Amino acid sequence: MDEMMPPPPAPEQPQLEAPSSLPWEHPGGLNGLLRTIGMFVTRPDEAFSVMAPTGLGRAFVYAVLMAWVELIVGVAYWAAFQSPFFLMSVPKVRDELAELAVGAGVMALIAAGLFILTPIFVAIGLLIHTAILHLMLLIIGEGRRGFETTARVICYSHTADVANLVPFCGGLLAFVWFIALQVIGISRAHDCSYGKAALAVFLPILLCCSCLVVGVAFWGTVLVGLLGEQ
Repeated sequence: MDEMMPPPPAPEQPQLEAPSSLPWEHPGGLNGLLRTIGMFVTRPDEAFSVMAPTGLGRAFVYAVLMAWVELIVGVAYWAAFQSPFFLMSVPKVRDELAELAVGAGVMALIAAGLFILTPIFVAIGLLIHTAILHLMLLIIGEGRRGFETTARVICYSHTADVANLVPFCGGLLAFVWFIALQVIGISRAHDCSYGKAALAVFLPILLCCSCLVVGVAFWGTVLVGLLGEQ
């Protein structure tokens, strides 16, 4: 009789639930910060999808922290490239070491000042950037979830600042990644297509490039005319 009984069903495997919000948007300190960076690095689409719909405070602090990372990395690389000169004891450069030491001290003071003023710079940059990007969204008929949502997207897009850890090409990688995160973030946060999000992000860049080309052409023509008269 026991041989005819069906085998017991296999226990169900527990399924990992998708996060309902960004870890940084809850008390979690460094762990929450690192997990949020990890989400934007590996799953940016999901990260922007679960971004809080309201509140700018923690998103702004996140952007400031990323700016501090960029600043610290820049100073560290500067010191790393300068350190061989400080270690040299060749007589020909011995007289220059004092000047280099003064330069290092001035650089340290400048870095400290920038570190203190970073929140102000980030706030000003965020306001200008958000105003421009949100205006582009309104022009193309998007931005339905408001100015604050656009600001949060820009704040979390500054995750790209960590790319500055890569020597030599980190700045270029950070710029490209920053653009990509904005496109993904605008699409998810404002519920629009990637095409429209990309258009809103690239329009200011195209306008700036166009103005630059027109300006160079105009002043080039003026300069050629002045030289021709002489």
